[in-house]
Amino acid sequence: MISYPVRVFFVMAALALHGTHAAAQTRPTFEGTWQLSNADANAQRTTIVAAAGDGAFKVGDMGSGWGTTVTFSRRANRLILEYPYFGAYDLMAPLHYEFAPDGDEVINEITLGPGVTRLRTRAQWRADSLVITTQQPVPADVAGNNVVAEIRRVLTRAGTDTLHIITTRVGIAGAPNNTVRSVYVRKP
Repeated sequence: MISYPVRVFFVMAALALHGTHAAAQTRPTFEGTWQLSNADANAQRTTIVAAAGDGAFKVGDMGSGWGTTVTFSRRANRLILEYPYFGAYDLMAPLHYEFAPDGDEVINEITLGPGVTRLRTRAQWRADSLVITTQQPVPADVAGNNVVAEIRRVLTRAGTDTLHIITTRVGIAGAPNNTVRSVYVRKP
């Protein structure tokens, strides 16, 4: 016969393990189509007119770097991201990225400009947020050394219809980090 204190210990241990397992299963999902909120979209585009009489042009921060409309889906153990980059008449497919939320490295190849760029990406859960870290090659420095930029995006759900993406671009060659918060709302 098992004594009362030992039985209590086993029951408490079982409940603790069950609670940990249940918490791991309730992580937020990002599936669906998300639109950059109007407030963020307006803040990212400010019209500037040059003093020399040039036409007006728009400037602003780079936001999440993923565009104003993004679509997430799942396939097996991968989170899939797609968003339009090209205009409707360019006849180009949306950009497509895959992430492995279990921390495995995924190499995404995208074709922009003169060739293929290989992005090395890892995604890991930190509490209820998914942290996606991307190593992106950039043009070589003046000495001809290869340079890699690091971009960290923290995806956090705020309710059922809001997605926050905090994007940090790590400074290169002593430049300061740049952090931008973008708010997306679920598209109906």
